[in-house]
Formats: sequence, structure tokens, C-alpha cells
Amino acid sequence: MSTALPPKIPSDSRNSIFHQAATASVFAPLIAIGINIATTASRTNLDPQTQRPVALIVGIVCSLIILIGLVCGVAALFGIRNHGKKGILGKALCGIMIPLLLAAIAIPNFRAARARAMRNNQTQLSVDDRVRDLAHELNKQATKMVDEVTRLEGVEPLPNRTLLYKYSLITKTASGIPLDALNQHVRPGVVKRYKTLPEMKIFRDNGITITYQYRDKEGQLIGDFSVGPSDLAQ
Repeated sequence: MSTALPPKIPSDSRNSIFHQAATASVFAPLIAIGINIATTASRTNLDPQTQRPVALIVGIVCSLIILIGLVCGVAALFGIRNHGKKGILGKALCGIMIPLLLAAIAIPNFRAARARAMRNNQTQLSVDDRVRDLAHELNKQATKMVDEVTRLEGVEPLPNRTLLYKYSLITKTASGIPLDALNQHVRPGVVKRYKTLPEMKIFRDNGITITYQYRDKEGQLIGDFSVGPSDLAQ
């Protein structure tokens, strides 16, 4: 006497791994775009030094998600033979075409941004060279008295288009000078000269910042302040 076997329950081919891969390939680029949009707003609140590494991390994560989606889309196509086109072909093609379209848009923008960055770097280098030349010419004059108590000790070129003037107040001590005296009494006049004097035109035209550092007669730091392009708009 034979025992009848229960009928085999057919598997739902619409939920195969290839269907899931096709669905993942569609959602992956959308998720990456969403992450990029969501983080762009929050990145604007960060300081410039933090923005760059955060943007790099977000870019890497989004690129990996898009790449995974592309791989899923290609892999899903191999399931058409056993599971048919329905639920696979359309999604897989979208999952493949969207990353390719994004790449076609991103590559020209990347090249243009790279070209701008290279031009900016070249400009930055040329201005930094000019800053070094200015420092060299000023240092040829050695130390000199600016007035009866202020002596220019030397000039030092710094990164980011900055020139450091080092002064000594030869009759003063740091303890006898109020902490905010430089900003309150000295800086306003220096800003006015930076904005108006013809000899300051080379600094204005090249976006050069000048930092003034003061020490007392014993070499103790009194303080410093900077004047630069941001002061021109005030």
C-alpha cells in the first residue's frame, strides 16, 4: 500500500534572491542621494576644517551604496532565465542606469571642480611667493624704529597669504598694558591704513592678511591682531 505524499507547495518565485537584488538596485542610489541631501544641510553648520573630512566620508559611503546597487542590478539579470523578466528586468535596468546617469553627470562636474582647484592652488602659490618676497625685502632693512617706543624686529611669511610683523615695545612691560589695548586703540588705525593707503594696495589686491605681533622690552608676548580682506567690507 503506497502512501500518498502531500502536494508540494510551489515557492513564490517573485520573492527570489534575484527579485530582491533587483529591488535593492533601485533603492540603493535613492538611499545614497537621500543621505547626501540630509547631510548637506547639517554640514553647513560645521567649521570649514571639519566640513572637508565629513564630506569625504559621506561621499565614500554614498559611492559604496551606489556601487552595491549597481552590482545587485547586474546580478539580478542572471535570474531572468529561471524566474522570468517580471519583477526583475525593469528594476534591474533602472538600478543599472541610475548610477551610470549619476556618473555621467558627476564626472564633468568633478573635472571642472578639479580644474578650478588647480587654478586656485596655482594662484595661492604665486601669492605666497609674493608674500615671501615681501618679507625678504622688509627683512633686508633689519630692525628699525617705527616711533619712539615701537621697534620692528622682522617680518615672517606665513601660510594662507599671511605676513607676520613682529614688533617690540622697548619701554613697556606686558604687565603694564591692558589685555585689549591693541584691539581697542591700535587696530582701528591699522585697519584704516590697510583700506586707504596706496602702499597697502598690493596687500588689498592679493588678499593678503597682515598679523601684527607685539612683545615687551623683555620679550614677553603682549598680544597680536590681524587685518585683512574681511576688513574691506566693513
